Amino acid sequence: MQNYTLTIPENDSKAIALLNYLKTLDFLNITKDKDWYEELSQEQLKSINYGLDDLEKTRTHTDHEVRKAIHERILNAKK
Repeated sequence: MQNYTLTIPENDSKAIALLNYLKTLDFLNITKDKDWYEELSQEQLKSINYGLDDLEKTRTHTDHEVRKAIHERILNAKK
């Protein structure tokens, strides 16, 4: 058996009509996949939104700044 994936926009009436027709065919098994975003916990969504807020308000650090801070912490930990 071969599996195929169709992407159907939920706001397109022709696409919905096609999907409804396909559901009437007894040799097809149609399942709706969940988007990974829909399966995130409230804690994960809160963390994502916090990060997006940080980006909007430019509360970010460059790669160089992070590497330098880690390097300094390692050096201070050895003392």
